[in-house]
Amino acid sequence: MNRITSIIFTIFLNLWGTIIPIIYFPAFIFRSAKIADHGAKIWTIGVMWMLKKLCRIDYEFIGLENLPKEPCIIACKHQSAWETIIMHLIVSRPVYAFKKELLKIPFYGWYLRVMSGIIVDRSGGASALKALIKQTKDYLAKGQSIVLFPQGTRVPVGVESDKFPYQAGIAALYLSTGVKVVPAALNSGVFWGKGTPKKPGRITLEFLEPINPGLSKQEFMAKLESVTEKRSDELVEKVNK
Repeated sequence: MNRITSIIFTIFLNLWGTIIPIIYFPAFIFRSAKIADHGAKIWTIGVMWMLKKLCRIDYEFIGLENLPKEPCIIACKHQSAWETIIMHLIVSRPVYAFKKELLKIPFYGWYLRVMSGIIVDRSGGASALKALIKQTKDYLAKGQSIVLFPQGTRVPVGVESDKFPYQAGIAALYLSTGVKVVPAALNSGVFWGKGTPKKPGRITLEFLEPINPGLSKQEFMAKLESVTEKRSDELVEKVNK
């Protein structure tokens, strides 16, 4: 049954992702990120509703008080597609960083070009890093918070971080922007794993104590990885008990 509901949910996910760009076509006409961002939030509400009703996957947030009132960088553990969506329900007009290849996807990619987002060229080297820093600073100046996945890719539950190391890009942003970085731990991969049927349950997303500016690159990276991995492992273990 989980496999059947997962297939139906995937169909809905893609269909809903096609309908939203049509409903919010004024975003294309006016090149309005604000309109597009609102559409992304409505899309998220629909996705989470269907996820709960069809796949029986709910969620909870812990540590919302750790999110500063001023713009910040959220460094989130990445285990599933869930966290690439949910921040629209937590942060006002969040700015996700995404690989440029996603721009080629019909409808979804077209919409990404209009809404708030940081395009990452993972093969661009130093020039790509400079572009990442510039885009991040521009959005922070507008009062929008940034959502990054420090390991740069989705990491299966139970896989050690040394196989998917934390990338230097997050440290470059920490050192160059001077804003707080909020680590975010979760256990989404237990319920929404890649290529596996969805498992009913409750996803927990926990925002940890912000890392203030002032640390060295080495100190920052060590602290970010330590607190994020430790708490994510604990959230996974809590489910598996």
